[in-house]
Amino acid sequence: MCREEKKLCMSHLLSKKIYPLCRTDEFEQVAVNTKVMRPTVKQTKAYLLCEACEGNLSKNGERITVPLLSRFGGQFPLYQRLLKKKPIQVTESMSVYAAADNPEIDVPKLVHFGIGIFWKASVHSFGSGSDCHRIDLGEDSEALRLFLRGEALLPNHVALAVAVESGPIHYPAMIDPFPGDNQDFMNYFFYVPGMQMQIYIGDGVRESSSAKYCINVNPIYPILLVPLAKDMRGFMAKHSAAAYKTEKLLNTTAEIEARGMSVKLGD
Repeated sequence: MCREEKKLCMSHLLSKKIYPLCRTDEFEQVAVNTKVMRPTVKQTKAYLLCEACEGNLSKNGERITVPLLSRFGGQFPLYQRLLKKKPIQVTESMSVYAAADNPEIDVPKLVHFGIGIFWKASVHSFGSGSDCHRIDLGEDSEALRLFLRGEALLPNHVALAVAVESGPIHYPAMIDPFPGDNQDFMNYFFYVPGMQMQIYIGDGVRESSSAKYCINVNPIYPILLVPLAKDMRGFMAKHSAAAYKTEKLLNTTAEIEARGMSVKLGD
């Protein structure tokens, strides 16, 4: 990220402090992709950044944002902070909160956190089995790098949307940056426990309907409260429908169901 020749340290695509939010003390997290579904202690990481650049991402985003994510059967600080203010808009599908009026939400740190993840995915494969980067931001990857280093603002054709879980189920999962379904702009999203971020890139994005709810475009810094779990679980189920279930996973599932709990693999 600094473009200097330095010793690299191990960098996580999604912060290593998020992993404990996706497992219990008894059971490992389950890694899911289109080919296989398995319990594992492995994490998505690679030699990518020097210590100073890792510190930049931590200090300016991860250190503040990760503690706000949802916990297994416990606190969800970001949600609880949002509810301290009244929404500025309520529809059947969402509530919109103005983070600009909430001193307990550090918007610059939230934005830096999201842009950092999209940028890392755009410059490395992170062991995806391909030499290609996780996502393709083209020349805009450089613009994100300069923003993360504090050397430039985000370009006008880049918009970031933040959505927080509104329902009783806080899906304890991580979804690496993945193409979204917006047809008008380059669009990617990622999910961490209780929160989804989407990036939209393209000419005219600030004039689009999507930008109205983007935290770096609208001066009220909107954050959406929506029922994320259903969509994120559906996404997981769709993309893992044909995945091979390892014996370890099936044994774990059987153990859990023997205790009277239902398990839907891939969901």
